[in-house]
Amino acid sequence: MQMKMAIRSRLSRALTAVGALGLVVAAGHAASATERYMATGLPFFDPYRIAIASLDIDGGKVSGTLAPPAGDPRAALPVSGTIADGVLHLTIGSGAEAYTLAFTQNERGLHRIWEETAVVPGIDAVSLFRPAAGFSEPALALQHDADNWCGGLYGGLNVSLRAGDLVAQQAAPAGLADLDVIVEPQQGGSAKVKLKDLWGRLRLAARSGDDVTVDIAVPPGTEAKMAQDIRRVPQVVAVDLPGVCGETALAVVPRAKVADGGKVSDAKLKAYADTVLARLLSGAAPEGTAPGARKFKIQSSSVAPGDGGQLVYRANVTGEAEATRLGKGSWDQYTLTLTPLVTATDAADTISFLPQVSDLKAAKKAGPQAPADSAFKPVDDSEMVAGITQRLVSWLAATEGTRCVFLTRVPFDEPEGSLSCANIAIDEAQLPDEN
Repeated sequence: MQMKMAIRSRLSRALTAVGALGLVVAAGHAASATERYMATGLPFFDPYRIAIASLDIDGGKVSGTLAPPAGDPRAALPVSGTIADGVLHLTIGSGAEAYTLAFTQNERGLHRIWEETAVVPGIDAVSLFRPAAGFSEPALALQHDADNWCGGLYGGLNVSLRAGDLVAQQAAPAGLADLDVIVEPQQGGSAKVKLKDLWGRLRLAARSGDDVTVDIAVPPGTEAKMAQDIRRVPQVVAVDLPGVCGETALAVVPRAKVADGGKVSDAKLKAYADTVLARLLSGAAPEGTAPGARKFKIQSSSVAPGDGGQLVYRANVTGEAEATRLGKGSWDQYTLTLTPLVTATDAADTISFLPQVSDLKAAKKAGPQAPADSAFKPVDDSEMVAGITQRLVSWLAATEGTRCVFLTRVPFDEPEGSLSCANIAIDEAQLPDEN
């Protein structure tokens, strides 16, 4: 299977905000509210590669804590220090178990970052980073493990179970028994099996002495809470984002455009989705507000609770292929579902739109007007679906000056002149190489 990862950074607005915030803190050292950073290179909460640093800078003095991801029962460590002349000195821990490090400020990708003033070759560097608006709660609760950057961003978790506890316990504990484990049946594809029904097989695997990991499916939007609950189970070593690769598409938008406070508004969501979808289908450029000249129809648009309880936008769409997926010579008709969720890729002021295209039909183009509904015939073409999804998330991210993620196993080549996605994980301080 071919996986296409399109990468292009659209970060000028984000960098401007990050840079402005960094200058204020570095130059003024004024009192500020506690800021939460992700920290890498600190081996206190193995096997997590991320620790959560909560820092309060007040008049040049720094205080705070360093903690594991939410739900992990290990105690936080005290953090203290000073900031002067652009250098942040931090002491982590206390007494004989204290460690002192020095950092200077920088900006990289989406983040304001503190990195060690000097790095020893061969030793992992320590860095602390955060986006300008801070992290969302799911971003702080969920990270990829140290080796995997391919897994899903929503709808699943990776759970590591302690080998000794598996071997010693005859039945799955209550906090794990009803989790849906993703398996691969002999006939191919994938399926879900309750963890309690696999417990004997996992115990057998644990006899090697190695911890056992499984990917589980969870309702989209529940990942952070589920991770925190599962981490409290004594037999669990760690909970991360999934390790299995899969289809992923999302576009990040400002949360205030579809939500009031922390809650998605049905009126705001419908108005926003109707507006941006109309501009996309009209063939409008992402920049500006002027509509394009192409014909389209948006029918039966509505907002209602989805299977997981979150609000979902649905509409029946008819548009020219040149607008829907940069295709040629046809019209597309399909049902579009947009689910707004705060995912592990979101900052405190953003939300992600997860699109789904279903009931795809097509008709030949014979003029500027849309064909009658009877002219559209069902199409079973995963590449067409991928094209519609890629166009939607990349166009929306370009409109908002944010970012999108588009990863697919479908052999999909971006059309000439298409927009691309910036595949930047919010829990990583390094920008990926561009290609």
